[in-house]
Amino acid sequence: MNMRTADKIIKAAESLDWNVTYESGEFDFQKYSPAGQDFNMSITGNTLDELKENLYEWYRSYDCSEEAYLWLDKSGHGTNGAPYDMKDLYDDMQACEDMVKELAEQIQEIRIPEKQSNSPSKKNRDYTR
Repeated sequence: MNMRTADKIIKAAESLDWNVTYESGEFDFQKYSPAGQDFNMSITGNTLDELKENLYEWYRSYDCSEEAYLWLDKSGHGTNGAPYDMKDLYDDMQACEDMVKELAEQIQEIRIPEKQSNSPSKKNRDYTR
């Protein structure tokens, strides 16, 4: 991916308050959730279309219940700085999912001129569940 395209992706993400680093086809996205979780994800993409596809798949496979479970102790309360109440923790995981959806939709809107593209254009994704 050329740096002009990577810069468009970074600017789009930063407009939604994500922190982004990019190196050799890998984007690291970081943002704090409403409850203060340091939420991170790494998405690879050597082309814009590949990044869009991989981000879409990451979003589609995100499981709020599974993510919340990772932060619960044996009694069902949040650990390691997570919200104490199970419902609050789950709500925060849903907020993370919404953050990823918003990012994926924003990046889906990026267009580059044909001569810069290295792959055929893919159709827009439907982010409804």
